[in-house]
Amino acid sequence: MENLNVIYISYDGLSDPVGASQIVPYVRELAKNGVNFSIISFEKNDLFDLKKESIKKQFENLPISWYPCKYTKNPPIISTMIDLSKMKKLCKKICKEKKIDFIHARSYIPAMCAKKLFNKKNIPFIFDMRGFWADERVDGNIWSLKNPLFYLVFKFFKHQEKLFLKKSKTIVSLTHSGKELIHKKWNIPAEKIYVIPCAADYELFNKTKVNLDFRKKYNIPKPEGKTLIYVGSTGTWYMIKEMIDFYLVFREKFPKSQFIFCVNSAHDAILEDKKMLPDEIFSIEQVARNEMPAALSLADYSILFIKPAFSKIASSPIKLGESLAMGIPAICNANVGDLSDIEKSGFGIVVENFEKQEYADACKRLSECHFDANEIREKSAEIYDLENNIKKYLSVYKLMK
Repeated sequence: MENLNVIYISYDGLSDPVGASQIVPYVRELAKNGVNFSIISFEKNDLFDLKKESIKKQFENLPISWYPCKYTKNPPIISTMIDLSKMKKLCKKICKEKKIDFIHARSYIPAMCAKKLFNKKNIPFIFDMRGFWADERVDGNIWSLKNPLFYLVFKFFKHQEKLFLKKSKTIVSLTHSGKELIHKKWNIPAEKIYVIPCAADYELFNKTKVNLDFRKKYNIPKPEGKTLIYVGSTGTWYMIKEMIDFYLVFREKFPKSQFIFCVNSAHDAILEDKKMLPDEIFSIEQVARNEMPAALSLADYSILFIKPAFSKIASSPIKLGESLAMGIPAICNANVGDLSDIEKSGFGIVVENFEKQEYADACKRLSECHFDANEIREKSAEIYDLENNIKKYLSVYKLMK
């Protein structure tokens, strides 16, 4: 591929966990394939101070110029406008210094900046959606539509969303469900929309390379039954109580089992049930990324229940790919992204609702399934492997020439 000059704009920081797994590996590999990047990102102080030197080192000897900006958290709305202004000024500066071929806008705030440059300078852009952002703010109870100001902001972004979809040269959706909705609802040509889900590093998440001392380090005994694991956040979208309710049914089908939580912070529901089942429920906080494969290797099954909502049609959980890379079947709920396809793909079991009988039916199906770890890893790699997804982005970049 001929050299391309690309401005990559992310409102996530490269020092954030998402930036570290879903941005840095991509831009590194794309830079090795003839892409000259100018990256604008918005960093949180504590993480940035810890990780900036490590990130700079990863960009050494690559055609990557990084422009980290300080993320403004408060006040709501005004802080975002301040950051958008920083974005626009930086883009203007970069465009004066280099002939830019296109802009890669990762989510909605960067897309606002990219759209302005398209309108003024006719620079094409990729709208890399990452989900229905405005709807996520409402569904996640961040914006209340009862508040007149948030209602106006929501309507503004939904209008902008249509413009991003129409004016972008290419759209990247995390899910096929999202692509189908965009095509049908907004009459966007299907051939303009590419599906690239959140990837997992299949080199790192490899069962043959894990540290077997993890159980000993965290004092987790090996059970006679099965091990269920949840890896992820305890935030708004993650249904911790429902996952525990599932485990209470799971342990009836698979006696003498255990449930391990690898989470970012403590959660009341976990602590409460740990008191009730101290020998079965274990909670580990702030596990380092390089220890995650070892944590997952303890499990027979992983579980991931996400609050179903309109905005989640376009959601692709990072932790799903990591579980499948380890050959571990997943238990997921329907009506979130493409998770409804997990069962027919042979990657796990899907629950249609959060009722006890549905959990019992799911556990019965689990007991009847004979999952092959190598087959799960191999088949899922076509969809979730970082290397394969880098190739997909490379194909999209070639179309932008």
